[in-house]
Amino acid sequence: MTTADTPPAANPMLTNGKPPAANALTAADALAAAYRHGPGRDITSVPEPRPTPPPPGPRVALTGLAHLGRFGAALAHLLTDVATPQRWEPWNPYNDHRAYPSARSAFAVDVALVVDGRSWVLDPARRALVGGAPERLGTCARLDLVRRPERFSAGYGEFADVLVELELGHLLAALADRAARLGLRAHVVGEGVEVCSDRETGAPGPPLPVRSSGFGPRGMSADPRPLPVSALHAVVAALPRLAHVRHRLAVRNVEGVPDGWYEGDRLVGEGPVVARLRDAFQHPPDIVDVGSANLALVITGDPLAAVAESGPDGYRALLRAAGSAAQRVGATAAEAGLFCRPLRSLRDEELEALVRAPAGHSVLYLLVAGRARATGFTYDLTPLEELP
Repeated sequence: MTTADTPPAANPMLTNGKPPAANALTAADALAAAYRHGPGRDITSVPEPRPTPPPPGPRVALTGLAHLGRFGAALAHLLTDVATPQRWEPWNPYNDHRAYPSARSAFAVDVALVVDGRSWVLDPARRALVGGAPERLGTCARLDLVRRPERFSAGYGEFADVLVELELGHLLAALADRAARLGLRAHVVGEGVEVCSDRETGAPGPPLPVRSSGFGPRGMSADPRPLPVSALHAVVAALPRLAHVRHRLAVRNVEGVPDGWYEGDRLVGEGPVVARLRDAFQHPPDIVDVGSANLALVITGDPLAAVAESGPDGYRALLRAAGSAAQRVGATAAEAGLFCRPLRSLRDEELEALVRAPAGHSVLYLLVAGRARATGFTYDLTPLEELP
């Protein structure tokens, strides 16, 4: 990260944590913001803020939704599994771990349960709804996602928008995918998820794989042993096809597979490409050694094409799509026993040159994955009644 004496200008893309009305934001505004989020951005060194707590009011435990039937019990499991802390890692400076990653563990997106036009914000630490709970449930409910960019320090300026939109994409995918495993019908609608009763049983459902961003109290790096080729195939299978988005996968030290750049499972450039990523990452190897990873996924996108097709929201939608793709890759990595660390502290132009990004493409995300060298001491927050 670079430093500056003054923070960047106020951000026109967000107002009080919410995007302005579509007709108030022009395509030119969106593209100007996309450029400012890329090369040359400044992040000033300022004190970290305290997390913004949920609003005051009485709390009703999520388990209370079970009294509203199987649908209510499934909703309670969904919110608990995805949007509340699953474990604490005392050795980790960012030790609140949920089913999706958040830059600096800021968790800059809140979840609200909406039933019959009324809304209850989730207090994740207490696993409770603020202000009460619905007295009845029909067959559908909505989970609205609320941006909280103020949870990043002011020094992030407009770049906080990028991190919030990526996190929102992660959370959309995590909610939709977990709902399906709980026997619910879920549809991403705009910037929220509509969840409907289907074949839920009210039971917890199969456990989620333990997601990890890597073990690194003295710097994060991958186990030097070769990675089984099955892990590579699983990650490739998880890559979605997205409009105006390109994936490039760097491979290193995978059994039976040449090192190099891959498009899906097709080799497009042979060589020690993972090691070259060190120059495009803004932190030294003793913080995150990206060159030790077995797999590195570079996601780039075309903001101009996205805005031309979808209007001013096209750029933010591109970021959300990248976040959702990254969530599914991370979940697949967890199932294969790998860590998956999302990174955005990048030298964008250098990384775009390394992957030979098409003209007009900007870096959206970098994910590095591998087998962890070790595991740390962890507090499991699974409720006792759900343990085997």
